[in-house]
Amino acid sequence: MWTSRTVAGSIALAVMVFAGAVAAQSGPSQTIGQRQEAMKGLGGAMKTLTPMVRGEQPWNQAEAVKAATAINSVAKVIPQVFPAGSGPESGVKTAALPIIWQQSADYQSKAKALEEASGRLLQLAQSGNSDGAKGQFANVGKACGGCHETYRAK
Repeated sequence: MWTSRTVAGSIALAVMVFAGAVAAQSGPSQTIGQRQEAMKGLGGAMKTLTPMVRGEQPWNQAEAVKAATAINSVAKVIPQVFPAGSGPESGVKTAALPIIWQQSADYQSKAKALEEASGRLLQLAQSGNSDGAKGQFANVGKACGGCHETYRAK
């Protein structure tokens, strides 16, 4: 499960990236590393919610809100963590495919869909609507998959 410290770290990282601190003051290696850490944080938050959504463990509103906050915080910065020059051409290992930069409008649209889906998940979790949040979790997963299918190397 996510600890408060882990969630706080993910949120802090997301805000830092959003502010442009990483991309503006670092090279591709650092930018890609920060991006990968943010995505791992998003994945970890999804893993926190999965057993609750599946009914494998009881719904825990506090943990659900923390995880949904982390997902939404990272989702908000995804468009900014893929600056030009941070793809495979940088020579740094990344699963990001060049098509991200070639089809920027579509990529941005899919990133926005994740932000909106995760924002709705966060609202439902905060309001205590566990059934609604469980249903919305599937939409967040679809939005994640929408990018991964096209823009991430398998």
